[in-house]
Amino acid sequence: MVRESEHGHEGRPIALVGLSLVALAVGVLAGGSSVLFRALVAGIHNLFLLGTLSFYYDPNLHTPASWLGPLVILSPAIGGIAVIMLMRALPSDRRGQGVSDIIDAIYYREGRVRTISAFAKSFAAGVQSASGGSVGREAAIVQIGAALASRLSRLLDLAQWQRMTLVAAGAAAGLAGAFNAPLGSIVFAIELMLPEISARTLLPVTIATGASTFVTRFYYGMQPTFLVQTVMATHLRIAGVLGLVPFLLFGILLGFASWSMIAVLGWAERQFARITPNPYLQHIVGMLIVGVLSYGTMVGTGHYFVAGPSYAALQDMLRGDVATLGFFALIFAAKLLATVLTLGSGGSGGVFSASLVIGAAFGGVMGTVTMLVAPSLGVDVTDFCIVGMAGMLGGTTGAAITAIVMVFELTRDYNVIVPMILGVTLALSVRRAVLPESVYTLKLVKKGHEVPDALQANTYRIRHADKAMAADFELRQAAEPLEEVIASLEETGKPLYLVIADGARIKGYLRLDAGFKLWQSREPGMTLGDLARTDFVLARPVDAMFDVIGRLARRGGNLAIVVRGARRIPRADDVSGYIALDTMGAAVISNARAYSAPPTRNPFPILYRRRVVRPIRFWRDKLRGSRSEPET
Repeated sequence: MVRESEHGHEGRPIALVGLSLVALAVGVLAGGSSVLFRALVAGIHNLFLLGTLSFYYDPNLHTPASWLGPLVILSPAIGGIAVIMLMRALPSDRRGQGVSDIIDAIYYREGRVRTISAFAKSFAAGVQSASGGSVGREAAIVQIGAALASRLSRLLDLAQWQRMTLVAAGAAAGLAGAFNAPLGSIVFAIELMLPEISARTLLPVTIATGASTFVTRFYYGMQPTFLVQTVMATHLRIAGVLGLVPFLLFGILLGFASWSMIAVLGWAERQFARITPNPYLQHIVGMLIVGVLSYGTMVGTGHYFVAGPSYAALQDMLRGDVATLGFFALIFAAKLLATVLTLGSGGSGGVFSASLVIGAAFGGVMGTVTMLVAPSLGVDVTDFCIVGMAGMLGGTTGAAITAIVMVFELTRDYNVIVPMILGVTLALSVRRAVLPESVYTLKLVKKGHEVPDALQANTYRIRHADKAMAADFELRQAAEPLEEVIASLEETGKPLYLVIADGARIKGYLRLDAGFKLWQSREPGMTLGDLARTDFVLARPVDAMFDVIGRLARRGGNLAIVVRGARRIPRADDVSGYIALDTMGAAVISNARAYSAPPTRNPFPILYRRRVVRPIRFWRDKLRGSRSEPET
């Protein structure tokens, strides 16, 4: 059997039913891993902060004051040492974090997520969060799901596109297990990870996500991640257009806040590297400051507001327990600083949870100010908190629809959906205008790994072969002498394709480039059959170009010969046209023209901006223009 690896691919494709069953297994494994990982994080958290051995911990509830007292300041630093040990044990090219590493694996490593590295980084993120570092658990669970999917697909020796699909499915399943948000997780995979969106890729993602959600809900129940004090639909809080105006301003501010968070993270990494080249010392310094922040909030407010994912602080804001401007501002500044210190000093973990908390606190500030400035609008601070969650998440990650759908699933508050759409849209637009890259793609771009920020439908790929083929070919017999054929053909200045037949059988083809009249036979008496190329595939007129291109890719072909009729073995007189690679390229360029926006700044001198230079036409137009100018 000829394997795809001979043509630049690997593995063998399986039917969609089989791929769906594999995705089901991936979802179950990801859901089970989510449960086990939560238990592991709970055990480390309880051991570090409470001195007890227990594998249950509800992050939505505030952690009681630690038995260590002021020594709890050392907890993030001690956990940070273990984190750096784990990260330094990995090769330097395998230290990418969470979602960024998965995106890189899909686009640049053919869907190969390194299993040992992924589990080591996930365990490091768990230790970081459990010991008091300001990161969440979602990035670790996402990476575990992707690693399991990659390993399973390699064990089954699946085709490359199926492995990449399963990696995206595993990542989505992990996120669903972390947040109990299956719909948002599916959209997350679509927006950030799937190179292709079709039934054959979406079905495995939805199956894996659904299976993971079922497993985690079996353990943790059906309730949303966060509880919000909502009102009935008949008493909507935003009843008029004027009520949306503050959210328009808030969306713009969220865009700048998202940009600031990404920029400050990069700035912090550079500053820690300048302080000392020792990674242990860098992280210890950063985590000691985080420990001081955490203990300071406990002394001042009674709770560790910045330790770990800070879901309890987020729950307080959504429930209305936080009501003062100063309190919102304190949580916003402290959580932002703690997150920047944790990750900027070399820590491991994701910014997903931190974005939610920082956005909600920023929303609390904006909502409180709006109530003071315009009390007649009757806005609710909780609405601003929810919009802030979605806006900050969408602005930093670049996944706008994911932010809207996931925050809705996390809160189940439909009343604020319109302000949320406005806020996320404006936040992402402003952030991309200032900084095109997201928190996930910025590091990839810096090392030369560009990631597409749009998936455009290629209309050429859905054309039928008879609409994409060219018919300007000549059918010739293999026994015809080469010199006689060349003498009988007419030079057109364009490539000419000959379909070569051996009696009634299609033998091959020959491409004659411009200037073929100058050809000379290497040996006397050569025939067309001696030069016939066989790197072609056959296509029916109704075949979609998507299938034709796939056939060419699998078999290493350079030409598709379109044959009409229903005969299983086509004959030479059934040939109706051909599809060459150069015509495909021209068609793809034509398709992309509608979506190609001009660059904001052309980096080349004006002399070279004209793509096509025709000297004769240029001077002719010059002369005509000078003659037509009126005399003064």
